[in-house]
Amino acid sequence: MSMNWDEVIGQKDAVGIVRAMLATGRIPHALLFSGPAGIGKALTATIMAAGILCTAGGEKPCGCCQSCLLFSRGAHPDFIQVVPDGATIKIDQIRMLKSFAALTPNVGSGRVCLIEDAEVMTVQAANSILKLLEEPPNGLIFILTAGTGKPLLPTILSRCRKVSFCLLPAASLEQSLVRKGYEADAAAVISHLSGGRMGKAIALLAPDGLVFRDMAIALLHDIHQQDMAAVWSQSNKLSGLAVKDIISVLEFFLYLLRDLFVVAGGYGEQLLYNTDLVQELAGLIAEWPERRSMAAIAAVKNTMRAIEGNANSRLALEELLINLKDWQEKGVQYVNSSRYPL
Repeated sequence: MSMNWDEVIGQKDAVGIVRAMLATGRIPHALLFSGPAGIGKALTATIMAAGILCTAGGEKPCGCCQSCLLFSRGAHPDFIQVVPDGATIKIDQIRMLKSFAALTPNVGSGRVCLIEDAEVMTVQAANSILKLLEEPPNGLIFILTAGTGKPLLPTILSRCRKVSFCLLPAASLEQSLVRKGYEADAAAVISHLSGGRMGKAIALLAPDGLVFRDMAIALLHDIHQQDMAAVWSQSNKLSGLAVKDIISVLEFFLYLLRDLFVVAGGYGEQLLYNTDLVQELAGLIAEWPERRSMAAIAAVKNTMRAIEGNANSRLALEELLINLKDWQEKGVQYVNSSRYPL
């Protein structure tokens, strides 16, 4: 497991807060690291846990003491990590955590429990952990990480010291990716597409990392086909994906539509997400004037909300694609009178 503070990119304020806690020894019994996914919360929490358990003096974690060596091998008896089991953190996982909480420290004087994606705890699990957060055993410190999509119970929030994490500026993310050894051209593109998330950026730089963007580009082009075969083919292909993957494709489709709006309006290439597709997007401007792009963006967002709300994916996608194709054929006046008004 990582124990190097230099690996946390662009979170100067958050890292400064937790390192000050380690330096002074004034560590709350429960910390909540909050912010969007993929920006370094879990990494910071892991290094913080190693620092709390570190038995050396000076900068923590030291990386050399017995505690740090055990932690780096993932074998520290005084550390437990709880991650979602499937889509949620379940009551049985919290019961196992309570068994850990009842033990005494093995190596030093403290113990740490890291709960990742705490916002996905079931109601039963969240209520079960409250007692531990209210009256934690001596020396047991909780570190929770949580995203921004789903709120934690107010009773949990009130028992934690919150440390906020932020999205990274594209320029900072690009520089960090280059320092990690990625090619400058790829880093420049991905720093925009990742939305300020280092975790997402690295995933997009993987060999198949842009497969969903490729699907979104194909979707953009297929809407212009003369017959409906492309619509049925695309809706069939997309509806066969997992919901989270459908949403990923539609997110990239939104980026493309937004970029078309930017290019059509002449707002400047510095505002683009898909900085490597300027020429391709310029060739589509005639088919996607500003008003049509804006209406399409609204329609795609509505479809994403419907699918995330458990609507039939295939029907929702078919309705979206049929509407988009109709707009291509009937023009801007039809878009303006549609059920997605500007």
